[in-house]
Amino acid sequence: MSLMRWNPYDPFDEVDQTMNRMMDRMRTLMRSRFGSGDEEAGPSFDANPLAIDMTSDDNNIVVRTAIPGFKAEDVNIDVRGNVLTISAETRTENENKDEKDNWHMREMRYGKFARSVRLPETVKMDQAEASLEDGVLTVTLPKTKESPAQKISVKEHQRLESGQPTNGGKKR
Repeated sequence: MSLMRWNPYDPFDEVDQTMNRMMDRMRTLMRSRFGSGDEEAGPSFDANPLAIDMTSDDNNIVVRTAIPGFKAEDVNIDVRGNVLTISAETRTENENKDEKDNWHMREMRYGKFARSVRLPETVKMDQAEASLEDGVLTVTLPKTKESPAQKISVKEHQRLESGQPTNGGKKR
């Protein structure tokens, strides 16, 4: 390894140091926001907390997601435009009880979870239905009936001849 003389005016050295500081800040932010996966550090980040199945037939779009342990009042369903958002929130039972227990593993998630998906067609929100059974949420969204395609006839304008319009060759 050879020694290199330090140049205080080297622009690449300054950029390198700045990038290292930014990466350190980003790592710190990611660890504090999403946790490291240890029970002491908090929950780990799950990129897809609510897996969704979406099917459709001629009349409805049906969305299903597994949310075991949630009650119906903990679940919110919202449609804005063509985007369906399913969110749920759960809380820990009793923090004082947790301190008495001798935890060996803690993987159950607590907090807010949400998932948004774009719907393939427009739906009638006033007729939508949702049910929660055995930890599976089923949302049925009736499709709006698009207006049938109609042919629009194109009329050809008659040319003006000697200052007067012609009406299919008929004179007035």
